[in-house]
Formats: sequence, C-alpha cells, structure tokens
Amino acid sequence: MKPKAAFFDVHPLDQAVYQEAMAGDFEAIFCDAPLSAENVSLAADAVVLSVHVTSPVTAEFMALMPHLRHIACRTTGFDNVDAAYAKAHDISVSNVPAYGQETVAEYAILLMLAVSRKLMPAAHSVQAREIVPEKLTGHELSGKTLGIIGTGRIGQHVAAIGAGFGMKLLAYDPMPQPEAAKRLGFTYTDLPELLAEADYLTLHAPARPDNRHLLGSDEFAQMKPGVIIVNTARGSLVDTVALIDALHSGKVAGAGLDVLEGEELLDLPSEIHLLGTAKLGDEARQVLGIEVLHTLPNVLITAHNAYNSAEALSRIRTATIDNIMAWHKEKAQNLVG
Repeated sequence: MKPKAAFFDVHPLDQAVYQEAMAGDFEAIFCDAPLSAENVSLAADAVVLSVHVTSPVTAEFMALMPHLRHIACRTTGFDNVDAAYAKAHDISVSNVPAYGQETVAEYAILLMLAVSRKLMPAAHSVQAREIVPEKLTGHELSGKTLGIIGTGRIGQHVAAIGAGFGMKLLAYDPMPQPEAAKRLGFTYTDLPELLAEADYLTLHAPARPDNRHLLGSDEFAQMKPGVIIVNTARGSLVDTVALIDALHSGKVAGAGLDVLEGEELLDLPSEIHLLGTAKLGDEARQVLGIEVLHTLPNVLITAHNAYNSAEALSRIRTATIDNIMAWHKEKAQNLVG
C-alpha cells in the first residue's frame, strides 16, 4: 500500500500536476480548502502534508495525524506551522525558498505605484464620469527615498527595481548582507533612521514572535509625514489600529496592503462574523480593522496575491514535488524550523 500525501488549499488545476508527480510513490489526497477542523480527517492517515500559508498547521491538527512525518509548505514562510510541535514529534518541515523574488518584488512596486499615482481613484473617476484632475495628483518615485525592511531575495530584488526608478535606497535588516548592499547600491541603517528618511516603506521580513507589530504607534510617529507603506510580507508586522490612526492623521499618505492581520477573515461578512464571535478579542479587532481599511480611499488592499504569477506557481509546484520526493528518498532538502 502506498503512503498517503494530503494536499490542502490546492487549486483543482494544480491537483492534476501533483497527482501525476505523486502517482508512482504516493496516494495523493486533495482538498481545495485550507486545513480546518472540518476537513482535517482527510489527512488522518497521511505521512506527508502539503499546505499553503492560509492553512494553520497547529499542534491540535498534527495530533490528529499520527502517521505524519513531513510537512511540505508551498511557500517561503512557514509561520503557519507549529514548528516546535513538529520538531518535538520528529516531523520535518520544508519550504520553497526561492520561488517569488521577482514576482513579489514586482507586485510590491506595483502597489507602490498604484497608491502613489492614485490609480484606483483615477479608474473609478472614469467609471463614475466625475474626473477631477486636481484630486488625482500623484507623486513620482524618481528621486525619492525607498526604505526596505528585510533584505533577503525579495528585498534585494525590490532594491534593484527601485534603483531603476532612480530612488535612493536605504535598508534595515538584523542580519545585513554587505555584499548585496554593495552590489545593488543600498545602504544599511538602523530602523529609526530608516523610518525618518523613507518616502516609501516596503516590508519583506518573515513573521516571528519578536517582530510582531514591528510597525506600531511609536514607529509611525518616527516616520516622515506623507510616507507610503507597502506590505507584501506578513500582516502581523503592522499594527492595524496604529496604521489606521496614521492614515487618518495624514502621517501616512497611503498604503498598499497585500497582507493584513486576520487576512483569513477577508471573505467573511464582518457583522455576521462578529455576531457569532463569543469573545470579542484579537479576532474581532482584526475584522473591524479590515472593515475600516476598506473604507479609506488612500488604501489599496489585495488578498495575499503577490505570489500569484504563472511563473511563480510553476516554480512552487516543481519545488514542492522535489521537496516531497527528496524527503521520500531520505535526502530531504529545504528543511526549516
């Protein structure tokens, strides 16, 4: 009998690719929804679990998979996995480390341009036949200072694109890469100086317990008035309430957000969800934050879409298959945690 590999949050178009690749070695099980209490039983006998970042792989869920030995994340980030539980129970975890530097970096610049040049209000004004050019005046990127938080593969690619626009490049990273800085022409500085100097601020850091709300009220207070914020990394890096306050005060001129705190709640009717929430804690706060951000004309929100290009998806499929098969052959690669 073949071992079982369970794939969650996988699009039906991708299932055929994984089915063909797994057929010789695994019985593949597919679910197009994220892992949840309602569907975790599908993976009860799985030795391999493959998930997108929207699937929470909690200790409780892993405990219901007694045969689980490997988790193949189809993303670079793996903060959706309880890594401590996995390690304690001899469950290895792999990721896809290099699928999206071009894709996500280009999307970050896209959001930057769209917010700076008021692209959505300009398009809506045409649809409404109420074109007032004075309300649609934007700003150039050329000559402005771009602050990059996180200088891994994606952050470095953002720097390269920003240089092409003629931007001055500053960066903050607790683990600097001086050779990359020299090659790409950016300068490392501390976070307070970066916040004070940046006209545009883009986040490309992983989510960790120690950097939750990396940008909070104190950090927004240090920023240059009129800064534009772009986040294609993780929603937890930005305190939503503090961001809303900064947007209302004008300290932040606009924001392009592909990730949000509580982004898994984006497609739920907020009022209905809150009525069914027994405890109005962090989750309720996140729902209300999303609702408020939706009402602001200087905020552009997309639903964790920065990774979503045909090229990146192909790289994700290939790397995920390679990771699973390498683990199966006892030559595990791209292990994390």
